[in-house]
Amino acid sequence: MASSRGHLKNSSPAPKRAYESLLRAGTELMARDGLDGVNTNTIARAARVGVGTFYQHFGDKFALHRAIVQRGLEGLQQRLAEAHRASKERALEDQVRAGLVALVGFAQEQPDLFRATFGRSAAAARLGLSPRPLERRLRDQLEQGQLHPAVEPRIAARAFMEMQVRSVVHWLEDADQLSPKALIETLTRLHPVIAGKR
Repeated sequence: MASSRGHLKNSSPAPKRAYESLLRAGTELMARDGLDGVNTNTIARAARVGVGTFYQHFGDKFALHRAIVQRGLEGLQQRLAEAHRASKERALEDQVRAGLVALVGFAQEQPDLFRATFGRSAAAARLGLSPRPLERRLRDQLEQGQLHPAVEPRIAARAFMEMQVRSVVHWLEDADQLSPKALIETLTRLHPVIAGKR
């Protein structure tokens, strides 16, 4: 995989280690401080590399953020695809729950990556998780008379996608965190294919 500067991540061990160190440090700092709260110098220092090394791999902090978001989205999309494959023959509510278990599980296992991907940067949340599959599913349900006619699929899909990732980010940051099961069950009940049933 090429970095944003065109260097191969795996061209030799030292550059690959530096690249991974920058990704790890950037993920941790952006999860904690947000994109606006970091700069290339603090990221390089946290990665224990020189700022020149930072610029060998990334043009700026935004390029690093895009690489972090891409990593987060790819990991999450893989988990969601696995959940979909494993549950596609089950009841609709079980399919929704399986997707939410995958989402929350990913957030629990990689909280910094989840926060850096979906946290304080509104642009990050819009980069990858598309509401289109949910919108198509809602349109199908509407056509089959299974969804309340007042529910507009595009609006419902976008609203739920945004709400679910924001809810998980808030849940990760909550000192009095509810159980994962409580979060999953609440989001399952709020999912438009469940809440908007006719």
